[in-house]
Amino acid sequence: MASLEDLKRELRRIDGRGYRAYKDVGGRWTGDACEVLIDHVQGDPFAAPSRLRIRVANAWPIDLFENRVRRIALEDWLARRSAEAIRRAAGGRRGSGKSGLVAIDSGGQEVVERTAVALDADGVEARLEVGLPARGRSVLGREAEALLCEVLPEIAQRALEPGEEVEAADFVDGVECQEALRAQLRERGACPRASP
Repeated sequence: MASLEDLKRELRRIDGRGYRAYKDVGGRWTGDACEVLIDHVQGDPFAAPSRLRIRVANAWPIDLFENRVRRIALEDWLARRSAEAIRRAAGGRRGSGKSGLVAIDSGGQEVVERTAVALDADGVEARLEVGLPARGRSVLGREAEALLCEVLPEIAQRALEPGEEVEAADFVDGVECQEALRAQLRERGACPRASP
């Protein structure tokens, strides 16, 4: 299995080459704390950003995602936490076009099932859009190395690994209570809308 150290070597190898050389870094790269999965590499720095996933082992208490409503709530909370971690760690653009952009669809105020974060008993992953760094249409390998091998693992650690369990539990419990109240209102015909 390829490691993040292998990814660093690959990025140094393609540094300064044409942007299409980024296609060589697609795939799964494993580090000590997380995996970086590069699913789709954008065609050039001005195209839609690349699609990546960061994945960590799931160490969250099972009671936070033991049923569908609680899982959706925790995934939503983790997406919001990921957006905050991105704001703190990503530090803006690096190069031309969408270079250095890191984004996640953390939604609005409503809690609905999304694909931005996926959680199961084995792992937690955040699905991101990332602009791979370039100057013009040339690869900025060192900038990409910092982004993919340092910034993304930092985001994974801040956002996906357990921490702030009390806040997470309060959020999940609140969403579950809302759903229970909506169910009672639906039984009485007072709340026709669907929810999580």
